[in-house]
Amino acid sequence: MANRMTPPAEGQEKDVLLVLDKQQGKVSAVKGIDKEGNLQTVPPTHGGEFMQVDKNSDVFSNFLSNFYRKYQDTSGLELFSVKASEAERDAKAIEENHRNPTPEGDKRAEMLRVPKPDFHEFKQGYRFDPAKIDWENLKKVGITADTLKNTKDFDRVMRGYKSRNTYTVSGTVGGFYLKPTDVKLSFYQAKDGTVVPKLHGVQQDEKLLQRPFHEHGFTKQEQGNLQGTGNLGGIAEIKDPKSGEQIPVFVSRDRYTHELEYMRADKWKCPDTICNVQVSPEQKAAFEAGQAVKMENLQFRDGTKRSAYLQVSAVERGLEFLPRAAVQFLQQGQQPAEQQVAGLKDGKGVEFNGHVQPGAQGKSHDKVQPKDVTPAAENRTQVAVNSGGKTNEATKQGKEPLKQGQDKPTPKQKEKQEKAQDKSLKADKPKKSRGMKM
Repeated sequence: MANRMTPPAEGQEKDVLLVLDKQQGKVSAVKGIDKEGNLQTVPPTHGGEFMQVDKNSDVFSNFLSNFYRKYQDTSGLELFSVKASEAERDAKAIEENHRNPTPEGDKRAEMLRVPKPDFHEFKQGYRFDPAKIDWENLKKVGITADTLKNTKDFDRVMRGYKSRNTYTVSGTVGGFYLKPTDVKLSFYQAKDGTVVPKLHGVQQDEKLLQRPFHEHGFTKQEQGNLQGTGNLGGIAEIKDPKSGEQIPVFVSRDRYTHELEYMRADKWKCPDTICNVQVSPEQKAAFEAGQAVKMENLQFRDGTKRSAYLQVSAVERGLEFLPRAAVQFLQQGQQPAEQQVAGLKDGKGVEFNGHVQPGAQGKSHDKVQPKDVTPAAENRTQVAVNSGGKTNEATKQGKEPLKQGQDKPTPKQKEKQEKAQDKSLKADKPKKSRGMKM
């Protein structure tokens, strides 16, 4: 038996569907659809058994979608929605105008014509087929295909990415009421092949970064990077949820929802050029290591050339231009790497190692003076004693220069110090008086 549309409310004029076969020039009334999805038609005579339609119902929308998917080449067919009481008259008028078109007849036919639904064509590069998405169900929480197109997120989510924009959703889903909340949207393919929407709400867990992520524990620096730039800044080894093996990944944190996402690092390939600028081998290596890289003279579509920081983002599934806040974080944390020197000589000619002070950074090694250098921790006592003449309790009696890395006398030096101290004490001791010789 044919499938029927839900009848309109009592007292409301019924609508029926007419279909024009352009090749035959004949108009029929739609009776229903059989089990195979084929259209069933009857002559549009008064009192006929017609399919009743409500143009505003989900059932009607589903019927149109199924009809046009079934008959992908519908150039020879046209659907019209008319009042049941006027079906026979309108059918004759449509047939007559098809044979002998007039401006008045075309205008009337256009008013009755049912527009073909927008199937959101499956484009090259799409991961999901828009025709397989239950848009009517998604509409119940406030998101439509047009909404995504208006915000330029449609192509993005069809390619498998999370939406850039957030959407306020609310409504009843699966028997539960969803209170108004802002979310991002993505899709995934279920095991049965259906394309399912996924709503990403804001994560309020403050300790999210302190817990293992797929068995990887974040260091303090990694936690800071994820909060400051949105990206780990390196490569993490995590346990693959599917295979259980350890895999190298980029890890990123959504800057709005705070969700953590990962992308396999061994599957990503750095492009050869970015905005018409060649990527050097050193820059490629840095990108592949998860680091942020400053690219100079990038050529943008508006014709301008600018510099920008880029970094691999697991959220974006590739390179992203870092936002201003992330760049500021990088610049604040990028102290100039301390220039290290070795083999400098202290005041006694003993070599020591150290770090060049900020004011002398950039000097060539042969021009760096001892006063330009902060001694390394293991050489501080040595330089203080040998160059500055300073002493502590352990070195105050020493007369030999301290060797490299030495902060106290050797046992042999200590023995010499004790002997020298005893000799000094004896020399300072007053001689016993024998009285005055008369």
